[in-house]
Amino acid sequence: MTSILIKNAQSVGTDGALIRQDILVIDGMITKVATNIKETTDRVIDANGALVTPGLVDVHVHFREPGFGYKETVTTGSKAAARGGFTTV
Repeated sequence: MTSILIKNAQSVGTDGALIRQDILVIDGMITKVATNIKETTDRVIDANGALVTPGLVDVHVHFREPGFGYKETVTTGSKAAARGGFTTV
């Protein structure tokens, strides 16, 4: 069992306001989101106020293949999207 505690992450609360919370991940699944989680884990990540969001979706993509691969390919466009936090293009 692998456990990760992400401390001080900002997320959007039920009222739409940004709130600072901790996120407990066990075996790749989020098991708890709360303020000031105090559990012993394998790894602790200090998010230092970074915004935590679900995977983002880019619904307007032009990979330029075939024909304009010199501008962008499926490979380069997919890597750029992943680097920016997009999980689906």
